[in-house]
Amino acid sequence: MIQRLLVFMIAAFIAYGCATSKKVVDISVGEWEYVISDTPEGDFEGTFTITREGDNYTGALHTAQGDAPLNGVVIENDELKCTFDYAGYTIDMTGKFVGDAFTGKCSVEYNDFPMSATRKK
Repeated sequence: MIQRLLVFMIAAFIAYGCATSKKVVDISVGEWEYVISDTPEGDFEGTFTITREGDNYTGALHTAQGDAPLNGVVIENDELKCTFDYAGYTIDMTGKFVGDAFTGKCSVEYNDFPMSATRKK
């Protein structure tokens, strides 16, 4: 009887360990090559990175003019919302991650500019 109970407890412990050790892949985390299109100064290209520590996300936009931290990064249901500062403006960045692609927009003063990105390999 005690042996059966012990075997059951060990099996339950192993099953619990396997169930809780599954790593959920966060498709937003990584480095992304982007293009922001149709701005008055033309298209902008560069990369942006998203990192995650616990429940908190951080990131940065990397441009030829330098790096801009992503502020207030929120990702829910694979949808990104954040801001960054560029040339004296605060720009809203929104979009959705689907696999290795990101589609969204950057908005500033009533103007929206399409943004697309692919995961950098």
